[in-house]
Amino acid sequence: MTREASLYDFDLMSPACPSRTVLRHVADRWTPLVVVALTDGPLRFTDLRRRVGGVTAKVLTQTLRSMERDGLVLREETPGVPPRVDYRLTALGASLTEPVAALRHWAEAHAAEVLAHREHHDERHTAAGPDPARNRTERL
Repeated sequence: MTREASLYDFDLMSPACPSRTVLRHVADRWTPLVVVALTDGPLRFTDLRRRVGGVTAKVLTQTLRSMERDGLVLREETPGVPPRVDYRLTALGASLTEPVAALRHWAEAHAAEVLAHREHHDERHTAAGPDPARNRTERL
């Protein structure tokens, strides 16, 4: 345990707990996809972007920098013309593969059910017309 870690009694449900920022980074839109893409080994930026799919170069760069800062990814630069840059999971990043795989499995197994619920909800609320109280709350 690091010196810094021993200073905290981590409790995710506490509003001031720093573990919330960790969760926010780990559960953002792109980090789990990068973890899945790098699970089988290092990838160059272009290959990683292609594997993740749907992410802009700018957003992937930001995600990778954040993951590198958090100790989840290692950026390895090999000199040459052009220089080669590979990204790989660190041991800490690799420790995310199992929880991310569980989330992936759940999402893939329940996607149809969730989409059906969304459709039913949207149809019900569209048929009922706009709810002024709901709209006021959503704007707040």
